[in-house]
Amino acid sequence: MERKVSKPTITLVGVKQAREGFTFLHEGASSLCEDCQYRRVCMNNLAIGRVYSVVGTRTQVFPCRLHDEGVQVVEVVEAETESSIDQKYAFEGATIEFHPQDCELINCINYECCVPHGLKEGDRCKIIKVVGVVTCPASRRLAVVVLKRLLE
Repeated sequence: MERKVSKPTITLVGVKQAREGFTFLHEGASSLCEDCQYRRVCMNNLAIGRVYSVVGTRTQVFPCRLHDEGVQVVEVVEAETESSIDQKYAFEGATIEFHPQDCELINCINYECCVPHGLKEGDRCKIIKVVGVVTCPASRRLAVVVLKRLLE
């Protein structure tokens, strides 16, 4: 079965963030959002823990309790994510099952790449690009790759 990448989703972001290329981690709704009439479009279209990039903007602006200038309608897709993986699996175009590195060196310069935001254990991903190798203090043979999560 062919897996596909995400199509743009309509949502709302603060007017100051409503520009192509703006990337954000969706962490869920604030308590101020509970009875908002725009909640369904603003929050329910996005998955908690995923990183999104704005790929298009619309002109509509709505009032918001969190954003002083209101929120604007935008189109978003799940962002590509830079991550480190075992070098032996690092081939452009390959499809892999994502596993964050099992590492407790949280002060390591590579930690965010080894345990990136936006991807979860077991996600099916396509390797878009091999960026280079990681100098790992734990002596692991790792490569930095750009991953795009594939959807069912």
